[in-house]
Amino acid sequence: MILFRNDHWLAISKPYGMATHAPEAGELGAVEWLKLHLDETVHVVSRLDRGTSGVLLLARNAAASAEAQKIHESEAAGKTYEFLAAIPEGAEVPESWTCQEPLDGKPARTRFQRLGVTGINAATQTLAGVDLNHQGIAHFRAEISRGRRHQIRRHAAAAGLPLLGDKEHGGSPWPRLCLHCTQVRWPGIDSPLQSGRPDSFRLIMDPSASIADLERALCHERRGSWPAAITDAWRLIHRDELARWPLAVDRYGEFFNAVWFDEGNPPEPDGELDEFLLTLARTSGCRGGVLRSHRRNPHQRTLVTEKRILGESPPEVFTVTEHGLNYEIDLQRTQHTGLFLDQRDTRRRVARQAGGARLANLFAFTCSFSVAAVARNAEVAFSVDVARPCLNTGKANFEWNHLTESGRGKFVQEDVRRWLQRQLRRREADQGWSPLDLIVCDPPVFASSKDGGRFSLEKEWPQLASAAARLLAADGEAIFANNHRSGDDASYRRALRECFGQVVALRPPLDFPVLPGRPPHVRIYACRQPSCGRPSPSRPH
Repeated sequence: MILFRNDHWLAISKPYGMATHAPEAGELGAVEWLKLHLDETVHVVSRLDRGTSGVLLLARNAAASAEAQKIHESEAAGKTYEFLAAIPEGAEVPESWTCQEPLDGKPARTRFQRLGVTGINAATQTLAGVDLNHQGIAHFRAEISRGRRHQIRRHAAAAGLPLLGDKEHGGSPWPRLCLHCTQVRWPGIDSPLQSGRPDSFRLIMDPSASIADLERALCHERRGSWPAAITDAWRLIHRDELARWPLAVDRYGEFFNAVWFDEGNPPEPDGELDEFLLTLARTSGCRGGVLRSHRRNPHQRTLVTEKRILGESPPEVFTVTEHGLNYEIDLQRTQHTGLFLDQRDTRRRVARQAGGARLANLFAFTCSFSVAAVARNAEVAFSVDVARPCLNTGKANFEWNHLTESGRGKFVQEDVRRWLQRQLRRREADQGWSPLDLIVCDPPVFASSKDGGRFSLEKEWPQLASAAARLLAADGEAIFANNHRSGDDASYRRALRECFGQVVALRPPLDFPVLPGRPPHVRIYACRQPSCGRPSPSRPH
């Protein structure tokens, strides 16, 4: 992902679907991602549209940012893009031309060069979702010295060749905007900064390309090598990213875990899906993995789940790493693997605030938030869960990371609701009680236990929010999450806003994209300014 770094400049290869700078609180654009995960503070000197991939240059200090403005004004830099366009019937495709049409009242110049023309292959037609009804696909290079807003997209559309996937400017539908910055030439940097042509561009121009090849390429281009910069565990294919199959695939180190979501129609063995997964494993560096059918209620162990091993069988237990920490994984015996990958950004957020903090990790599962917090010098982390096997894995995670001897990890096997009520009684009685600086509450949608009874998320959510607000320090943060895809987001937010003055929805990690017309895989809310009950004292700083 990092193409170049010196004292003044940082060049990255941005995946499509990620903004350069987050347009709203709770989202991670490239700038925010670099800050959160790599501790890189950068200044935006030029932008790539959310749908555009490729080379993005950023300044590492204010002086470089000011220098960039002078470089742009003098047009001393050069930027090269490649793009694809569906050719309208009867349209001519020139070999080269220059467009100097002003944009937004400012001068703009784009030089275009045709690189190739081909017919529309069957895979491209299928994934477009509509009849393209065009005579073919053309591949172009575009060169600019400085960029105006949507410059290449607008100048291409003005020539009657809107980009494939650019609906805003009249382009044909496609899963991604087919625009990629391949090269930036920048004064003071000796060699051009380069990001290779996306595989999907090559496959669209290939008459023999398959749907499977195109879909794998598109999924990879949405992530790039960004997750790999911090972990060896991420989502290779998100649910609903594939047009044909209800499937999600996660990578855990050298093995994958694939989940099929149609309980009533399990996939046939030794078919096209198996071939797809084995190819995905090979191209992703996995030795093998597991294909299982999703269970709506994984807590009832009497339910049978279909499971097949493809390629090499994963060990019964192994570890993956995230930000240098080890987490135990089990792909064989349970539906839940041991680490929720959709909480990667949130774990990092907690870790960055953890120094000297008191954390309550509610519905702790295997205690990954507690590991991340204690590793960053939290004062104490209470991991509360009713399931002993989960807490045992949490203890193993502490051992994997040499955190056990610190004594700062506390494992509480108890129904979270009871634990919260005990803390509230201690608070009211002032029995040596101290406020919590961080609370993570990630409950299941439903659950049942012998001593805790039944749990329903929609019923319990307001009470969890109220209790957390009353236990949180005035300057603390509570993070609530749930994966209730069919739940009412407005009601969840409303319950939180009744207890907190500030509620910000956090976007899931980039490998868990929120797709058009689909509910988010997970809802995450960062809450501050507790307003339920009397104010809690703040911890000393």
